[in-house]
Amino acid sequence: MFLDEVTINVQGGKGGDGCKSFRREKYIPKGGPDGGDGGNGGDVILKVEVNADTLSAYRSVKDFKAEHGGPGMGKNMHGAQGEDLILTTAPGTQVIDVETGDLLCDLLEDGQEVLLAKGGKGGFGNWHFKSSTRQKPDFAEKGATGEARKVKLELKLVANVSLVGLPSAGKSTLISVISNAKPEIGAYPFTTLVPNLGVVKGDDTEYVVCDVPGLIEGAHKGKGLGDTFLKHIERCGSIVHLLDASRITLDPDTIEYDVSTIVDDHKTIRNELESYSLLLSNKQELIVLSKIDLIPEQDRQQVYDGLKKAGLNLFMAISSATHENIEDFKKKLIPFIEKTEEVVAVQDPSEQVILQPHLQRVDDMKSYQVVQKGDVITITGKRFEQLTEMTDATQRGSIMRWQDVCKRIGLTKELNRIDKNHECSIMVGGIDVTSWRTGTIFIEDE
Repeated sequence: MFLDEVTINVQGGKGGDGCKSFRREKYIPKGGPDGGDGGNGGDVILKVEVNADTLSAYRSVKDFKAEHGGPGMGKNMHGAQGEDLILTTAPGTQVIDVETGDLLCDLLEDGQEVLLAKGGKGGFGNWHFKSSTRQKPDFAEKGATGEARKVKLELKLVANVSLVGLPSAGKSTLISVISNAKPEIGAYPFTTLVPNLGVVKGDDTEYVVCDVPGLIEGAHKGKGLGDTFLKHIERCGSIVHLLDASRITLDPDTIEYDVSTIVDDHKTIRNELESYSLLLSNKQELIVLSKIDLIPEQDRQQVYDGLKKAGLNLFMAISSATHENIEDFKKKLIPFIEKTEEVVAVQDPSEQVILQPHLQRVDDMKSYQVVQKGDVITITGKRFEQLTEMTDATQRGSIMRWQDVCKRIGLTKELNRIDKNHECSIMVGGIDVTSWRTGTIFIEDE
């Protein structure tokens, strides 16, 4: 089954909890703290695999979580790092953040990868908190929760040439003749229900051709097979527009061929491409007349002249059934492919968006905001929220450390300014920390 669009949920692994431990050995009854750190949670990474050509692996499974980090242990032993979860996808996959609608990355090359969700940080063991004034820290940090994100994967097939045309124009037969592709072929419309990729090999070169399911009038609005596959044409360098010679009629009275039907066919497809996107309307188009074996050889020039008079510049006339002009067609495509490759090569590389969360700056602890709404005070700030999440509220020493940080960054003073009587509830990243501030262990700002 071909699947070119899917929405999945990804989450990095939770960091392991830090360990609270003290060295206890013979002749060393009162050793110092030796609790090790928790391991970091695994990341969720999306990687391009050249052998993949669909997104069907994500048809039934929608939720993906990386491995959690292991807890720290005594004797300063660190917990195990959570194993990264590597998801594979086909070249041409775009990743879109469902919440914001932003394009996060555009993956084109084999081996290219992107970090979708970073694993949570492992908590510090109690040895980290030893100081001249705190010689026996009786607390450790909890591991942080890994990042979570809902993303939509959209696959746009990457090819040098795209075959377009009305249903039954001969696209599938042509790609089966010129390449290694084996599409389903039938004498009825919409035989092709999914795009087919084929590699065309020449004497010293090769290129990829994409057979896109037949388009009809109104496809950009969802009619027929709809606009589901128009997106794939955006990835192609050139468009080969197949016109079906079987739709040319012979007037028995004038003994002249009427090409108006295929001229209208061309206008129909061009309108769909232009209505879908400006990018498609500007693609290089090569008009090819297929099934030319249905026109007697002595009458073909009349057909060519009729198309030229109608304003259609015919690239070639071919027959997939008899292989007439097929080899010339394959060779004459090469200069056009090379030309479009040069255009792509000089495009501004900044147009390609790559998400690299691991390079993004982590907010400083002082980068927080305090917002009061009624009797609720909400504190936001990436680094401060992380600190709060990793604070073990069951340990007095852990709460006191959190309060120390609040004093150091000026948060305690700010809270006392806007809520002198301690009447408001305080929320940090979904955690109610009201009791952390107003309890008996609260440290008043000096």
